[in-house]
Amino acid sequence: MNAAAQFESVTQVFGDFTAVDDIDLTIPAGKLTTLLGPSGCGKTTSLRMLAGYTRPTSGRILIDGVDATRMPPEKRGLGMVFQSYALFPHMTVAENVAYGLKLRGTGRKERDARVAESLQLVGLGHLAARKPRALSGGQQQRVALARAIAIRPKLLLLDEPLSNLDARLRVQMRAEIRRIQHETGLTVVLVTHDQDEALEMSDEMVLMRAGRIMQQGAPADVFSAPANRFVADFLGYENFVSTADGLVTVRPEHVVLVPGETSAAEGLALPGTVRDIAYRGVDILTTVEVPDGSEAILLRSHVRAEEAPRLTPGQAVTVTARPRHLIALTD
Repeated sequence: MNAAAQFESVTQVFGDFTAVDDIDLTIPAGKLTTLLGPSGCGKTTSLRMLAGYTRPTSGRILIDGVDATRMPPEKRGLGMVFQSYALFPHMTVAENVAYGLKLRGTGRKERDARVAESLQLVGLGHLAARKPRALSGGQQQRVALARAIAIRPKLLLLDEPLSNLDARLRVQMRAEIRRIQHETGLTVVLVTHDQDEALEMSDEMVLMRAGRIMQQGAPADVFSAPANRFVADFLGYENFVSTADGLVTVRPEHVVLVPGETSAAEGLALPGTVRDIAYRGVDILTTVEVPDGSEAILLRSHVRAEEAPRLTPGQAVTVTARPRHLIALTD
């Protein structure tokens, strides 16, 4: 795997708070990598260290194999798009996109060509003469993206770029960023707290917690085999059960409820009581209370309506799942 950037034993400490804790990370070239996790997990600090806005307390950051740990941001050849698009209100769209090129001394002819190319790529060539105030939020986001792309960066860094958009625009822009990444072959690093965004957009997903990397890999690999309870919980797994072999999780769509009591030669078979049934048109979400040692836990089964057994609250059932759907976890 060719590396566009690497973190080697990188730590960042602010006072008595460790924001990033001795991480090793490889950003593959030509891929879209997401740094995912809750607030305070260290993902934005990692991005800022990669961009050069924050210097690591210890460790090294390499860009294209070159030690960039002490290199200033303007020497790293990176493009960045923030949550706030930071467009200049007095400049036109074209002038905003050209700004980084002018700072780099790019000639007028090449500058105009790159601006036109970048605006065409984001679908805004027809708005080159507009001012930012005349654009929608989604269009402003595209201008910021075009400005970052125009300088032909080694890496494109995106810090929660979709968080200020409404739900419909976020979904649209996910697809647009993926399209642009595929068409250009850019290496992109995206910071997000949204697991759906990361799963949909990533080639490589890095899930962080308390400054450490919990798991890294292709989205399908991480989702199908979470390394621990934190990863499983963050990615939407809801059912956690203590067994003789340790903690396991199972997705609601893999839980089958059998009326009455039954046993299973293998897999999961737990006695329970139906507590709630939520009919949602094409599917049904059933919540079952199951004894778990000294206390009860709630497990959920999510199945298509036509495949669901006819159950009622208070009814005794057996919660079952096949062995291949049980995922062993560490705490």
